[in-house]
Amino acid sequence: MDGLRGIFRRLWVEDALAVFRDRIAQQLSWFSAFLLLPFTVNHLLLGRYALGCSILLAQIVFLINGHFLRQGRQTPVPMWIMVSAFGCAVVTAVIVQGVNSVFWAFPALFIGYFLMPRWQAQLFSLCLLVAVPSVALFIVGSEAAVRALASMVLTLVMINVVLGVIAGLQHALVHQAITDPLTGAWNRRHFETQLAQMQTPPDAGRTPNVLLALDIDHFKRVNDEHGHAVGDVVLQRLVQLVQLRKRDADQLFRTGGEEFVLLLPRTAVEDARCVAEDLRHRIECTELAPGLKVTVSIGVSAQATSQVATPWLAAADKALYEAKRSGRNRVVMASLPA
Repeated sequence: MDGLRGIFRRLWVEDALAVFRDRIAQQLSWFSAFLLLPFTVNHLLLGRYALGCSILLAQIVFLINGHFLRQGRQTPVPMWIMVSAFGCAVVTAVIVQGVNSVFWAFPALFIGYFLMPRWQAQLFSLCLLVAVPSVALFIVGSEAAVRALASMVLTLVMINVVLGVIAGLQHALVHQAITDPLTGAWNRRHFETQLAQMQTPPDAGRTPNVLLALDIDHFKRVNDEHGHAVGDVVLQRLVQLVQLRKRDADQLFRTGGEEFVLLLPRTAVEDARCVAEDLRHRIECTELAPGLKVTVSIGVSAQATSQVATPWLAAADKALYEAKRSGRNRVVMASLPA
């Protein structure tokens, strides 16, 4: 079941082109407007005024859409309408002009993925995959219809393979950009992003978000006496211990050399205190490197009603410094602002 969900997500949900779509649509709109110009002129010169005027109208719409996209505004004519119209034109061309017009189905398939969300492009492609070979079957016979179907299926497969590769590369790059390479915890850049996006409790009765600011006591001594390689092992093992204790929704960030922050969304203050004490005890009792134990100091800060990220984090840091000042290897709770 999980495998089927993964396949469904990769084919219908993951959209590798989403962040580039407006820029692609803008350039493609202008290019299409100029590409269609010879066809408009040709049909008008040959007296096919209805067809020529239809293509001219499409050119005008492309130019208007491109202009709106350049300004960062929503297009007057949605792209799914433009792509659907192109698909209908392809089917009509096969009916009127025969098998030679089947070639237009291939750019139509590509354009769908460039201009529409992936799920819409998949639906459009399936419709085109049924319509074009079916029309070809009645117009030019089964041999041409089978060839059209096979070539369109192969094209669709290759499009989705390429989009899958692009999505995989995007995920890898994003993960690399927000992950600490030594410990596997999220890095400070991701921490700042997540902190800025956290919703503040709307009222005093709502369960708050909580930050645990965690710092390894005397970590410089570990590096000086045992070497940086052992220090790296200590950091890695500490992260593993925290990962085993935290919930799926909790997030661990490495914000400095031996400094970490554990973000606990929607957590009661007393529960957060218990988590902090449990982590402190586990770390104190565990050899993080052969023959080596360390302790940690933890500052705990609950997000007050309508409190923004900066004072919330500052309160956690202040509690952490108080834990260190008062003897280390302890948990200190920050007081909520009045």
